Amino acid sequence: MKFKGVLTSSSIQLLEKGFLPTLLRFGKAAHMLVGPEEVHLVMRQTETGEEGPLVCVRLGKDVMFDRRNFVCQSKHLNLIAFEYELNLLERVLHGAYTNQADGLEMKLALRKVQSGDRMENRPFLTFSSKGSNLNMVQDLPISKPFASHEVDALVDVIRSESVCPFYLDLVPVMDRVVATVATLRKMSDTVLVSLVRTGDAHFQAFRQWQLNTVGAEYRHLEVIPEAEGARNRDVSQQSSPTRRLDKAREKDLHATLAVSSKQLARVLAVHAFTKPTKLLCGIDQNANFLHLLFVYVDALRDAVTDKESMSIKLSARLQ
Repeated sequence: MKFKGVLTSSSIQLLEKGFLPTLLRFGKAAHMLVGPEEVHLVMRQTETGEEGPLVCVRLGKDVMFDRRNFVCQSKHLNLIAFEYELNLLERVLHGAYTNQADGLEMKLALRKVQSGDRMENRPFLTFSSKGSNLNMVQDLPISKPFASHEVDALVDVIRSESVCPFYLDLVPVMDRVVATVATLRKMSDTVLVSLVRTGDAHFQAFRQWQLNTVGAEYRHLEVIPEAEGARNRDVSQQSSPTRRLDKAREKDLHATLAVSSKQLARVLAVHAFTKPTKLLCGIDQNANFLHLLFVYVDALRDAVTDKESMSIKLSARLQ
């Protein structure tokens, strides 16, 4: 088993300022899966609590590493996976970023460590970097690399990204949606999310002490994919949000799901760390989870990239 790569200055910034702060909002530890073409940072629900989201960051090899110095080899499909502490990795990257490191080499290594009255080998990620103000070597303790069946289980989690029937892009109204959910969270621990194929998104909470429902509607959002006839006039011409939603239900043009208001607020707030060009929000066909897909642009090509993405799934809450 061998893993070595040199993080570029841009990937150090991408991780230190974007994806690591995002993951730290949901837990203290995560899994890293390194393969010949991609790196995944994964936080599973079992690690974040009963209502915690499933977070999966996908980064292409060329986004993360200098292609001239990358090696990833193992007996199981050249895949290597392990668990690590997020704050320890963030500390290493922060030091490299603050001191303007030209690059940061990371490699899998074994170190002899005192354990009771004997020495034993333990796995580490070893970081080394040089720059005008920096000459650093640091060891980050990690879990024992996963066995082949554990790697396969993690791959299954990553590949379980079921596609929803349709998505709405929340980026144009993101600040207002964040503010709405923050307000609804004060009223209830559950938020009802309703998405309509006409491009409308509804966020509602039941105010128990007054026995009424409070919410907000956001209209004319981009629908992906946009199905023929989805811009239904019978829905859009209704005079109020309640009537539009009722008409969408009648015509089977909507999807509805109840989720934790606390977790939804956290998920929406992290968009500020990575600033996606689109934040696609969908509900799976069986209404088991809310899926938020963060889409990014390759600055060099000024086009959506398939080398960088983040997916967050938030499980449905029983009403």
